[in-house]
Amino acid sequence: MERTDLGTVMQEAIAKFNTNRIGDKPRVFVTLSPVLAQVPWKNRTLKDFVRTFLYESLLTSDPEAAIEVSFRRRLALDDLSAFLGVQPSYWLQLRVSGRGLRIAEPMIEDLFAEVGYRREEWVGVEATSARLGVFGAIDGPTQRMVFCLESSRHVLKCDLLLPVIDSSANPSLLALPENQKAAGL
Repeated sequence: MERTDLGTVMQEAIAKFNTNRIGDKPRVFVTLSPVLAQVPWKNRTLKDFVRTFLYESLLTSDPEAAIEVSFRRRLALDDLSAFLGVQPSYWLQLRVSGRGLRIAEPMIEDLFAEVGYRREEWVGVEATSARLGVFGAIDGPTQRMVFCLESSRHVLKCDLLLPVIDSSANPSLLALPENQKAAGL
C-alpha cells in the first residue's frame, strides 16, 4: 500500500499548469481540508490520475472564468457505498468546478485508461443532471474510483470520489451521529 500526499500532487499540477499555459490563465481558488494527510492507495494510479486530471482541466479551461478546486474528506456516502457494495473507512472528494471547464465523459475515460482503469458504467443520478462513472482497476477490479459530472446553472462540477479503506484511521474521526451522515453528493 502506497501513501500519497494529494495536497502536494495538486500544488505541483497547478504550478506546472501556470508554467506551461501560454496566454491568459483562469484564476484558480484552492481549498484543502487541514485534516488530510497521506492517502493510502494500492499504487501510483491515484497520484497519476489526480495530477493529469487537474492539469488537463486547468489547461483546457476558459481563461475568463475562475476555477475552484477543493479536496476534503467525506465520512459517509451511504447511497454510493451501497451502490458500489463497499464499506470504506472514509471517502475523499476532489472537486473541480467552474463556468469555464471543458470536460466530457470521453476525456475522463481516456484519463482513467492511461492509469490502468476501465469504465464499468456511467449512470444518471435521479432528479439531477449528474452522471456518475464507476471505474475499476484493470489488474484489481475491487479497486475503484468514482467520477461525477454535473452541470448546474452553467457551472460544471467534477467530483472524483475515492473509497479509502485505511486500517490505521482513527475511529473517532470516522464515527458521526446518524443525522450528520451525508446520503448523497
